[in-house]
Amino acid sequence: MKKFKIYLTLSLFWIILVGYLVWANGLLAKGSKTFRWDEWIWFGLVPAIVPYLFYYIWKPEVIKNFFKKDN
Repeated sequence: MKKFKIYLTLSLFWIILVGYLVWANGLLAKGSKTFRWDEWIWFGLVPAIVPYLFYYIWKPEVIKNFFKKDN
């Protein structure tokens, strides 16, 4: 349970950090000053979510046991 919280915290930190960097990069850009959602999705969300998907694919019984234990 403790490892799961650490990994989840790191993933959320990564999403927020990349969001900030994309926002700051947009402010410094010479052209459009809008938030670049495509960069945030590809560099922020995808790297934060993919490890959980791979873990679920290769170890589905661990995920099932985690939710059974809480109930």
